[in-house]
Amino acid sequence: MFSQSSLVIIKLLWSKLSKFLTMIFRPFIQPRFNKQFLFVPNFILAHTSTCPASKPKCGASAGKGGTTSIKKIDFKRAEKSAPCRFGFIPEEWFQFFHSKTGVTGPYIFGLVFVNYLVSKEIYVLEHEYYSGLSYVVILYFISKKMAPGIGASLDKEVDAEIAEWEKGRADQMKVFETTIKDAKDAQWRAEGQKILIEAKKENVAMQLEAVYRERAMRLYQMVKGRLDYHVKKRRTENKLHQKWMIAWILENVHKSITADFQKQALNQAIKDLALAASRVK
Repeated sequence: MFSQSSLVIIKLLWSKLSKFLTMIFRPFIQPRFNKQFLFVPNFILAHTSTCPASKPKCGASAGKGGTTSIKKIDFKRAEKSAPCRFGFIPEEWFQFFHSKTGVTGPYIFGLVFVNYLVSKEIYVLEHEYYSGLSYVVILYFISKKMAPGIGASLDKEVDAEIAEWEKGRADQMKVFETTIKDAKDAQWRAEGQKILIEAKKENVAMQLEAVYRERAMRLYQMVKGRLDYHVKKRRTENKLHQKWMIAWILENVHKSITADFQKQALNQAIKDLALAASRVK
């Protein structure tokens, strides 16, 4: 069993080879002409869910003149790599041969094709070939012996990097939470300022009411004082007029009394006293 790091190394080494083989066999599999009538072969890996391109939709719609239009094929990059066999052969190759030759078809085709290339000396087994074999063996032993340690060290570095990022993210979240809390406190203080402003408005209104009542009372006292002054003045004038009238009447009465009248009044008074004294006896 290969570890994850060894599989990554093998895939990187054989990616160019798979691309080369794909370029060789592409013209012989499902050719199609594009809109400009240039020879562009269809991509044979377009029928799987992990393929870089979905199934090409070349919808032919007849127009008014009976002509057909071919839509342009858009290839998209896959989010995940397609499954492979032997570390570098795509699974789509085996699925392509399975419907036509069965399960052993891809393997027989590979062996026959390699035998043909070697026997016809199309692919010459020169020193680079044996160097490649030695590289494969060396990489195999490296992946078996050293890959776990390298993978563990790389995983530690990745974990440390992720931990650092998570720490920065947590610190940033704390900063944001503190900012949100401060903003909420500021909103709460703003609400308190509204209440304080309303209380100040009520206090000012009460002060204005007190000043208004004080001035109204002062006006009342001033008006009442003026009215009391006029009442006292009128009473004083009436008393003076009454005193003057009594004095005038007494003066006129004294002037009208003569000596004879006083003598007669005195005699009459003596008689009345004598009569009252006789009645008492």
